[in-house]
This record gives sequence, C-alpha cells and structure tokens, in this order.
Amino acid sequence: MLDNIKYLMSLKSIDKCIAENQFDIALEKLNFLIKEEYKPSETFLKRGRLCHRLLMLEDAYSDFTYIITHCVKKEEAYYERLFLNFEISNYYEAILDANKILTWDANNFEVKRIKFLSLVYSSQGEAAKDYILELFEFNKYKSIQFLFEEVAKTIATDELAKALKLLSLVDIIDKDNPIKLLEESNIYGLANLKDKQVEILNKISSVFPKYFVSHFRFTDMYQDKDLMEICFLLELKVFDKQNLFAYPMHILEGYKNHIEGHIIDSKECFEEAIKLNPNKPEAYVLLAQTLQLMSGYDNPEYKKDAEKNYKTALEIYRRENLPDKVDEMRRQLKHLNSNLILR
Repeated sequence: MLDNIKYLMSLKSIDKCIAENQFDIALEKLNFLIKEEYKPSETFLKRGRLCHRLLMLEDAYSDFTYIITHCVKKEEAYYERLFLNFEISNYYEAILDANKILTWDANNFEVKRIKFLSLVYSSQGEAAKDYILELFEFNKYKSIQFLFEEVAKTIATDELAKALKLLSLVDIIDKDNPIKLLEESNIYGLANLKDKQVEILNKISSVFPKYFVSHFRFTDMYQDKDLMEICFLLELKVFDKQNLFAYPMHILEGYKNHIEGHIIDSKECFEEAIKLNPNKPEAYVLLAQTLQLMSGYDNPEYKKDAEKNYKTALEIYRRENLPDKVDEMRRQLKHLNSNLILR
C-alpha cells in the first residue's frame, strides 16, 4: 500500500521517464498509481497532461473530466480541459469551462481570450462583439487591434477560415474598415482565390474616402486624444495610392507627435499641411496652438507666429461664413494677447 513517501518517489520516477522520452513506461507507472487510488486528482492530472502531450486527446479529456466530476481538488483540471476543448474545437464546452474558471480567476486574460475566440468560432458573433468590447472597456480601436493580432496568428498557422471569422467581427464593430478589407484580400490571395481578392481590393478603393472623412474629427490640440485611434487612422495611408489625403495625414501625424511629446516634429507636420492646402483653417489653428505651447519653453518669439496663424484661420472661417469658429479664434487671440501683455 502506498504512503506519501512512496507516492512522491513514484512521481519522481515518472518524471524521469518522461524526461528521457520513455512515455510507455511513464504511462504504465501512472496506471499503477491510479489503481492504488492514492491522491487521484494529482495522478489523473499528471496522466491527462501526458496523454495530451502524446495527442491521446480522448484519454486526456477523460482524465480531466474525471477529476472535475469526482475530485475535490479540480481547479487545475478545469484549466487543462479548457485548453483541450479549445484545441479540439469543442467551443461550446470551452465557453462553459472558461465561465467556471472566471468565477475564481476573474482577471485571467488568457482564459478570457479563449472564451472570446470560442464565441467567434462557434458563430456567436453578437455575443463575441459585446464580450470583446467589454473586455477592452468599450475602446473600439483597442478591440480591433487585438482582433488583427489574432488574425495574424491564425494566418501564420494557415487557419484561413478562422482568420475570416475574426475579420467578420471587425466588420460588426467597424463597418467597412479598410484595414480589415486589406487583410481579407490578403487571405483570399493566400487561398489562391484571385477574383475574390480583386473584388475586395476594388471595394477598398470605393470605401476608403468615405471611411476616412467619417473618422476624421480632430479639432483641438488640447483635448485628450486616443493615440491608438490616431495610429490606426495613420495606417490608412497604405490605401491612399493617389495621395489624395496627404493633408489630413499630416494633421494626424502632427497629433501623434504632439501626444508622444515630439513638439518640433508636430510643428513641422502642421507646416507641411499648410503647404499642401493653404485654404483650410485646421492646420493654421493647430500650428498656432503648437507655437503657443512652444512659446512657454523660453521661446517668446513663437507667440507672434501663433498670433499670425490664428488670424489667418479667422479670415478663412469668416470667408466660409462660420461665425462660431470666428468667435472661437477671437477668444484664442484674446487669451494669447493677454499672455503677451503679462510677459
């Protein structure tokens, strides 16, 4: 009959067999321990893991399930069965296991990830959308960035059908996302479906201008901006083959540099935007705000340049008959000039 010392010695012997790739002997020893019915949860767990490693997946599943249904100590078995269920495409069971684990391990991101992917692959699109948005605190761009990372993983393992399912979720979160469409066209290219690839590429050309305009809503340098969103929009440069959106791209690049603390680079971006389109007011306003900020770093000469750019923007807004914007520029100038007087 086994006692704790003999049991531990047996486990050490089994580990040695596994390390030396003597898997049949290791299984025999594990089977003997199971017959002894000493610490069954630990023994079944060890055998289940070995069976999983040897691709004896049904045996592994049986061992993990035995622990869950018969043993008091079962948490580790739930993790093992979750990963196994996901691996063998038992997505509904994986979701149930994930839900159970999250009752005691609520912050485990990998478990949440498997639950989310199981929702996607079991065609529960709406539930998957709600879950991932909640997972990333309803930040659309962080959710989409995560999806693209998962798409890259599935493409790397040639699981193209799974990649397309993930991309379909991007479409639910952000309709006609051009980067999603580009990824989709790449997948059809890998699958040698050239006609479908061309169809998607043509769709990108038609939706890109509307998508960009609908997402380009930046107006004030001093409002908090989401760096993820800005970087995401900057990726759209790959679609603008004719360089039609060079002006807003320079604006976005200026925002990105500003948030990252590269103020001089930000200034240069807005100056380039003005060269590209001197009849638009946004770049003048943003350049003025940047110059005003730079003047606080012992560069008082920049305040005069800021004043000049505010006035130029004011005149453009006046020509465009936008009295609210004109009044806003007047307030900016009043604030700037009050600082000049104080200095």
